[in-house]
Amino acid sequence: MYGMVNEGIRTFVERNFGVEAWNSICGDADIETTRFDRLGSYDDAVTYCLIDAIVKYTELPPENVLKVFGEYWVGYAGQSGFENLLKISGKNFVERVQNLDDMHERILLTMPNLKPPSFELEKVGENTYDLSYYSTRPGLGSMVIGLLHGLAEQTGEEITVKQTQHRSVQSDPDIFRIVLKS
Repeated sequence: MYGMVNEGIRTFVERNFGVEAWNSICGDADIETTRFDRLGSYDDAVTYCLIDAIVKYTELPPENVLKVFGEYWVGYAGQSGFENLLKISGKNFVERVQNLDDMHERILLTMPNLKPPSFELEKVGENTYDLSYYSTRPGLGSMVIGLLHGLAEQTGEEITVKQTQHRSVQSDPDIFRIVLKS
């Protein structure tokens, strides 16, 4: 995973809990560095260890930590130079979700070792969509829920999201039911 994700985790922790908390979390995660090169590539295990240490520190369920971080990530990524990519991806929530794969394709030009997830949005009813989320990384469904809420907030829309399927093997997607509130 790119260091940008780990730096996002760092800023999230420092902003919400302070620098001492971040240093403690790094110690619990058995990670020697407290800062990451945003364009550097790190083993996914580093990120998972950081999340586990945050769960231990906050005593919150992993799903809650990942959801809140997912919401935070949208703003963080926007402030990290990707805001224009988000804006040109669409004017509303649906357009932005439909164009997430295209956005990741553009990011690959800067981060060639990126292993981005893939998203497929299908309209299943009035204001109701199913989102299939494909990733090589397991266990991030709650983060996707947070990301979706963060995207909706950016476009001034309100949604409800419920995960309706958890992937059972690597090729299966997580599926989320999204309802746009009018």
